Amino acid sequence: MKKIELPLQFTNKGEKLFGVLHLPSASTKYPCVVMCHGFTGHKAEDHFLFTKTARKLAEKGIAAFRFDCRGSGDSEGAFERMTVGTEISDAKEAVKFIRKQKNIEAKKVGLIGLSMGGFVAAYLSGNVPGIKAVALWSAVGQYKKVFGKNLKVNFRAKNIKVKDVGGVSVGKGFFKAGIWYDGLNLISINEFREPLLIVHSDNDKAVPFSDAELYYKTSGSEIRELRKIKGGGHTYGESGTEPEVIDYTAKWMKKHLAARL
Repeated sequence: MKKIELPLQFTNKGEKLFGVLHLPSASTKYPCVVMCHGFTGHKAEDHFLFTKTARKLAEKGIAAFRFDCRGSGDSEGAFERMTVGTEISDAKEAVKFIRKQKNIEAKKVGLIGLSMGGFVAAYLSGNVPGIKAVALWSAVGQYKKVFGKNLKVNFRAKNIKVKDVGGVSVGKGFFKAGIWYDGLNLISINEFREPLLIVHSDNDKAVPFSDAELYYKTSGSEIRELRKIKGGGHTYGESGTEPEVIDYTAKWMKKHLAARL
């Protein structure tokens, strides 16, 4: 069977979002993993991590949909207006959109979330009915603590200014939304009863391994796993860890998503 990669677009709040749907073939319906990228990330992600993962999933008989949130990658919108709330909204719409595609089994949809996308995936797990499996990669657990440290911002300050991060502007709304959503991800993951995989590097300098442990301890799933990666950094681009993360996650999704009734 010939694997297929389809460029697709959908809209949210009047703005176009662009993505790629990876299919094992066009002959039948498949379970699907929706992939949520990280802060300042995009649908390919660092060293094409998402692209490689989507193709590996297709090899395992699982469709994958990777997309750019508004203000990121090829999608419309200004990055300065991006917040964790807008990314949650985009991811919800992506799940809704992908469930309507003719080659997708609407009742077999899972999530992979990287970094802030992991926070988004955790929130969706308990707030979008019917999510059947979730993999959190280097997921932000404590929003204010992680972004306060990395962006050198005091969330308690009355007047938080717009921040320049690598040439893009992070708006005030990003910090205000972070205060509101912080903790709701943990409530959501506690309510999620389906299989949960947590992957995190022991030398992640952006998000501490303790956030992975917090997700594991908070999780309400009876089928949950915390996999510590030796080395690799935040996006598994070091020490040859990328293949390990991709292969293990793809096998895990085949077991816990594709095999589900």
